[in-house]
Amino acid sequence: MRTRASSPTDRVVPGDGVSLHARDWGGSGQAVVLLHGLASNARIWDGVASRLAGAGLRVVALDQRGHGASDQPASGYDFASVGRDLSAALAALGIQRPVLAGHSWGANVGLQFAADRPGSLAGLALVDGALLGVAEWAGATREEARRRMAPPRFAVPLADWLARAGRFDAGGPVGGRPWVRDYLRAGVEVDDQGVARSRFHFDNHMQVVDALYDQRPPALYPLVDCPVLLCVAADPVDGAIAEAKRGAAVRAAELLPSATLTWFEDTMHDIPLQRPAELAAELARFADSVKEVPGRG
Repeated sequence: MRTRASSPTDRVVPGDGVSLHARDWGGSGQAVVLLHGLASNARIWDGVASRLAGAGLRVVALDQRGHGASDQPASGYDFASVGRDLSAALAALGIQRPVLAGHSWGANVGLQFAADRPGSLAGLALVDGALLGVAEWAGATREEARRRMAPPRFAVPLADWLARAGRFDAGGPVGGRPWVRDYLRAGVEVDDQGVARSRFHFDNHMQVVDALYDQRPPALYPLVDCPVLLCVAADPVDGAIAEAKRGAAVRAAELLPSATLTWFEDTMHDIPLQRPAELAAELARFADSVKEVPGRG
């Protein structure tokens, strides 16, 4: 993969009645649109997006509503609403039939988008998401799932929060990947005392949990009409959930009309942070295989 330098432009684009933030890496090749997970933000893709742009692809990472630098309304976190956000953003960006890559909740958003809009995508990449339904791992009842998936409430000095970047630097110095610190900073609000708290509000987070609980990914697989790349983290310390996820990945590969399954061994859930180069290589190969160059404005 070529790795020429590329810098993004931060843009405001319309969603469904909200303003969304997009990191537009430019390029004129096959479009690749990147969606982050729950309580995450577009900066999680920086290590991947820079490499994809360096390979000549047209790359955009989007902050979904409530996340990063996008507007945070008090409602609209169901899949229909975030799907309309994505449709509006793609139209504003002049992107047609992209490869849509989603991580975690972003994979669920991408899967629903593909199932609801036949013919809209050149390809779909599900990055460690949209495999197990929430009821399969977080609890058979909505109340139990909400209990297990409720976000932690934290208030910590910003410096302590940013120090977490060191866990992704493979033994190197803390902040060895400056974009990881940028990703962490984009996920919090900081008060005048320098205390960081989650930017994504608790009640909005729980709206996403409810939407995930109601979604049944296997029922959507047969509705997808484009090639699919499954990128699955195989964390050896994840126990029973890891085994269930392995089974769900095999199930997805069988039910999806056209799917390729790629395992990321010894890798945690956040593949874009831990394995950006390897993930970028997989996505670039996938984008090349679908052989489309959508129009752009």
